[in-house]
Amino acid sequence: MKKILLMMTLLLTACMREGLRDGDLIFQANDPGDFTGAIENVTGGNWSHVGILEVTGDGVHVLEATTTRGVTRTPLEAFLDGSAHDGDGRPLVRVYRLVDPASGDPGLTEQEAREAVRRAHGYIGRPYDFAFDQGMDAVYCSELVYECFLRADGSRIFPARPMTFKRPDGQTDPYWEQYYEKMGKLVPEGAPGTNPNDMSREPFLQEIPVVFPTKGNR
Repeated sequence: MKKILLMMTLLLTACMREGLRDGDLIFQANDPGDFTGAIENVTGGNWSHVGILEVTGDGVHVLEATTTRGVTRTPLEAFLDGSAHDGDGRPLVRVYRLVDPASGDPGLTEQEAREAVRRAHGYIGRPYDFAFDQGMDAVYCSELVYECFLRADGSRIFPARPMTFKRPDGQTDPYWEQYYEKMGKLVPEGAPGTNPNDMSREPFLQEIPVVFPTKGNR
């Protein structure tokens, strides 16, 4: 029985590795909650989290900045279990890869992708940046991606854009007013930053068709 379970685990791991590469980005929808909902309300999309994939001989991991553990290296199976799921039990995640928008060819060499992963390892152990204040020791999820993907000249591949904490009706979301008031800060409307939804819409990202197992089969 143990051999059968081991074989099933190895087969599942192999299936989840198929088509995935170092440096791919995995976007995640989380189960509904005040924090998750507030992010989605002001960023115009379904994604509330993003991480960087690392594919090695011991499996697939996600380098991510989490609210509970800070920057960490999470097994892909655990990352998928923490996602929201659709009616069939499949995790609500999508995998994207950097490409050349003109040709569709990979936008990073294998070495450059590994370098991005290596940089992300350097952030492991840092706390989560609840203030979304770029340039601090703490980092938030899309900021980790922003800091780790660099061009040959050291400039960042992903742009920072003015952040907004306003709903589609133009009013500041009350959640964020209360959130920053508790920190003794003003809502940083217009400050440079990143978020998973803006990031997922960059023209140099291409979705990779990966079908992950349902929750009961992982």
